[in-house]
Amino acid sequence: MILRRLRVQHFRCFRNPVELSGLGVGIHVVHAPNETGKSSLILALARALFDRNSTRDREIQNLRPWGTTLSPRVTLELDSGGKRYRLEKAFLDDATSLLDEWTGKRFERLADSQRADELARGFLFSGGAQAGATKPGQWGLARLLWLGQSAERHVLPGLDTPLKARLMEAVGVAVLSEQEQGVLKRVEDAYRQFFTLKKGKVVTGSELELKAALVASLEEELRGIRAQQEASAEHARDMEEARSALGDLAGERGALEARFSALQARVEAETQLEQQIALRDKDVERQHQEWEHLDGKQRELLALRQNVARHQAVVAEKEPVLQKAREGLIGQEASFRQARELFQAQLGEQEKAEQRQERGRLLEKARQALVEQQRLDGQLKQGERLETAVEGLRRRTAALKTLSESDVKRAEDVERKLRQAQDKLEARGIEVVFKAEGSRSIEWEAEGQVQRHELAKAEQKLFAGVSAGSLRIKGVGEVRVRTGAEEIGNLQADVEKFRKELTRRLHEHGVESPQRLRGEWESQQVVLQEQAKHEGALETFLEAAGFESVEALREKRREQAGKVGTLAGQLNLAVAALATYPTHELVVLSEELRLRKQEVKEREKAKDDAEAVYRQVERQVRGLAQERDSAMQTARELELTMKAQLHALGMSLEQLGAEVERAHGELERLKNMVTGLRARLPRPEERAATQRRQLDEARERVVGAEKKAQERIIRAETLLGRAAEAGVYSRLGEAEERLVLATEEHLQLKTRAEAAEILRKLVGHWQEQVNRTFVAPIQDAVHARLEHIRGDGRNEVLSLGPEFIDAAMETPDGARSLASFSWGMQEQTLFALRLALGEMLSKQGTKPEPQLVVLDDALVNTDAVRHRRALELIERAGESLQLLILTAFPERYRTLRGMKEFDLRELAQESTPAG
Repeated sequence: MILRRLRVQHFRCFRNPVELSGLGVGIHVVHAPNETGKSSLILALARALFDRNSTRDREIQNLRPWGTTLSPRVTLELDSGGKRYRLEKAFLDDATSLLDEWTGKRFERLADSQRADELARGFLFSGGAQAGATKPGQWGLARLLWLGQSAERHVLPGLDTPLKARLMEAVGVAVLSEQEQGVLKRVEDAYRQFFTLKKGKVVTGSELELKAALVASLEEELRGIRAQQEASAEHARDMEEARSALGDLAGERGALEARFSALQARVEAETQLEQQIALRDKDVERQHQEWEHLDGKQRELLALRQNVARHQAVVAEKEPVLQKAREGLIGQEASFRQARELFQAQLGEQEKAEQRQERGRLLEKARQALVEQQRLDGQLKQGERLETAVEGLRRRTAALKTLSESDVKRAEDVERKLRQAQDKLEARGIEVVFKAEGSRSIEWEAEGQVQRHELAKAEQKLFAGVSAGSLRIKGVGEVRVRTGAEEIGNLQADVEKFRKELTRRLHEHGVESPQRLRGEWESQQVVLQEQAKHEGALETFLEAAGFESVEALREKRREQAGKVGTLAGQLNLAVAALATYPTHELVVLSEELRLRKQEVKEREKAKDDAEAVYRQVERQVRGLAQERDSAMQTARELELTMKAQLHALGMSLEQLGAEVERAHGELERLKNMVTGLRARLPRPEERAATQRRQLDEARERVVGAEKKAQERIIRAETLLGRAAEAGVYSRLGEAEERLVLATEEHLQLKTRAEAAEILRKLVGHWQEQVNRTFVAPIQDAVHARLEHIRGDGRNEVLSLGPEFIDAAMETPDGARSLASFSWGMQEQTLFALRLALGEMLSKQGTKPEPQLVVLDDALVNTDAVRHRRALELIERAGESLQLLILTAFPERYRTLRGMKEFDLRELAQESTPAG
């Protein structure tokens, strides 16, 4: 397919129509800066060829010019299959599709609407999209020949069946007939009945898998039935063993019951003796408790009597010591009172000294603040003087009319151009020289102006620098002169233009000449320099003074004056009296205060020492009194407690001792009786109760064993009955028969699956050979172009898969993915692939036809040397291809011979309405 004309309107950035015409076989370079619509042209071509006009999805909506409701329109003329067509397509609100065919004299309607869309897609073998806008992967031959700036730029285009058939026909590989393709499809379908295409595993849910699952389930069922048969035989054996064990256990139980009857009389006698011993044990326990109670009371009362005597001794001991301590406390209290009075008097002296020192410090601070105020007054006067000078210069410069050096240089540049234009005019215009033989009056008319001159004898007059003129000599006649120089008019126009521009610039600044303009500018510079000097002096002064502005200095001075006034008010003095007010030196006041503080510390220490002694004696007296009172109180309480307990017992302490002795004798008598009864009992292991308990345990074990044997017999009989009801033996035969049949069917299906797999491998091997025959010429063509671009020293070879998807570069270290190479290497490879495919389709096969190859900034990552070699390939390909190159760098393609150049920005501006 060859594009002859492309017209785009209302499409993205092209609100007004833009047209490329005069296209054909050869090289066409469309250039413009970035973001000015180059890629939009290619997108418009693709949308016209591949999209249905009725499509309204988001991608088509985004084709409208921004902020409008205009309907995108594309018109193109193209050659395909030896015929010329015109396709007009509009989208969205005015959706139409019209396809016309050239009949030799005019275009006549061939199809419209959906039929026109289908025929347009057929030009480049595109199947189109089922719904919505077509993706680049659905662009047919354009996928192979157009190298755009979409996301798929660095991805190899894949092949579908129509594209692969077209390329196979171009490289001379026979394309399979429909019958042959049907055979291959049936082989593939037969294989897919049994196995998956990717991993070759058995298809889930296939007949082969179902039959294998049936055989496995039947084998599992047969194993279960056989296990049931073996379990039934095991149950029968277990039942016979249980019946035999049950008879043995019945005899053992009878012998145990006879021995149990013989022990019954001994058990009753031993039980009666044990009851008597238990009764005596209770008597012993009661007597023991009574003795312990009486003994404890006796011990408690004796201890109380000892405690009373001990506390009464303590009271007698503490009384004289307490009296002596009270006498010492009275003396220490008088000493403490005297020390405290001396300390308070010394504190008053210290406070007076602190007040004198504070007033002296405050006066010193006020005098320092006054000095700082006077310093700020001096700085403020200097700053205000500089500020006044700067403000005066600023008012002076503000009154001046703004004039920059660039204005002066532009005026001087215009004057220089004017002189140059006048010099050129004088050099290229006519020159007339008149020399009078006698006194003459002459007139010279040029450009509508008449000049009159009176010449003396032998005087000479020169006229130059005009294209035409007329010399009139009184009494002689008129001489007309005109030059044939074509540039005179232009030079005169330049002279007039520069004269007007110079006049305008001088008039703007109110001067008569560029020299006066420069003088004005230099005088302005003097004023500005003086202003900058004063501003610098003011800035230096403020920086040295530490202020941002004079106003900040003025504010600081006001704050300082307020501070001085506040301090003077605190001292109850006038500001003027601060400097003359008499006071002691701070050193003297500080020394006096130090001495007063030292005396206070000494008095405080004496007070604290006296207080500590007083408190110590006071604590000692209080402790002695508490100890005496506590001992006295405790003695009285213990004595009352002892009397109350004796009264409760109803006896004296001596009577209580006699009662304790009696209770102890009765306890010993009862213990002797219990010892005699225990001696009559046999040892524990020889007692009849022990032997009877052992017989009970043995009998329980026998009964339990009999119960388990009976349960085993019942369980075995039940399971045997269930097995008989289920017909285990008949089911075993049926399962074996069904397993044999299922195994035979599974083997038959497995044989068919293996045959389909072998046949697919044979077909695959044959297709692989065909693919190698098909891909090899394309790889060789791409490699030849890459070798030309890269030059010597690189030996990577492109390796393509049969569908172009699996591509790699064969290197000495093995195959590497194309994506692992640099951007430059990738774009050179994809560029070479487009040229190779385009030239094959244009020159080879039964129906060769020139093709359109689109390169949208295809070599932006390629260095200058390789770019020059790539241009050589483009020139060679331009003999048989239509190459449409879109670039933002037209200078890179200026060396191409025979190319057509289109400035897209100029085309867009020409189509923009005036005004």
